[in-house]
Amino acid sequence: MKNAGTIKKYLSLPDRKYDYCIVTDCPELMDTLELLYGGFLGNGAGRDCMELRVYRIGREEYQVFFEGITDVQNDPIRFINNTLFENPFFNEDILALHGAAISGGSAAALFLGPTGAGKTTLTAYLVSRGFRYITEDCILINYADELVNPCPLPLHLRDGGAKVLSGNNIVLNYQYVDYFSLKRYIFTPPNVETGPMPIGAVYFINRDENRNRVYPLKTEEAFIRLIKSPITRYPLRTPYIQALKKIASQPCYQLEYTRLSFVEEIVGPC
Repeated sequence: MKNAGTIKKYLSLPDRKYDYCIVTDCPELMDTLELLYGGFLGNGAGRDCMELRVYRIGREEYQVFFEGITDVQNDPIRFINNTLFENPFFNEDILALHGAAISGGSAAALFLGPTGAGKTTLTAYLVSRGFRYITEDCILINYADELVNPCPLPLHLRDGGAKVLSGNNIVLNYQYVDYFSLKRYIFTPPNVETGPMPIGAVYFINRDENRNRVYPLKTEEAFIRLIKSPITRYPLRTPYIQALKKIASQPCYQLEYTRLSFVEEIVGPC
């Protein structure tokens, strides 16, 4: 096992059972992770840890370790990100949905949709327009009170998203990352929510090249869509079903948009 010249950092994400101890002899990998995870990557652990190790063993080969499994990979950042995505280990009282959330006042607006629906670009636009940032990609909802917990990770925009924002006269302070398969514009919003927020509305979004429209969903339809929205698979326990039913009883909408400004008009102060 290698130990000379290694760097160790701890990734401590909200509402997880464990921190992730990341050990590597690749400074550029750790520098990239610090951009991707911002202040959530630090020098100390606050919980029990799961260890991920990445060591360079050749020009384009890396030996990787996680939970007793050893492998050889050629893309270290993909290994780290995939491992974290596949092993989130959320607390038992947390429902994690694949989506983004912002606040315009006293409640949160949730945006749920498939990959490519424009959640990250839309979030960056709304934050630049004065909304407060709650989370992007992972919405954390407490089962007991249906409050949305902040998880303000830096936003990771693809080239297309950055171009859309530029076309809407939005200029953000990006840091561009080009590291193996990862090519993203990283933006850390300055205006973030610091405490839990109630849900004001849920929007199931889709980009549409031809129209801007929004219409309410019946509770039954919203519930069916919510079942398809968690980040991880949950057992069909009573608290899980009840939580989804309560969220589905909030104002829920189908939102199709071409103009980002249309979404801003629809959401308004929550």
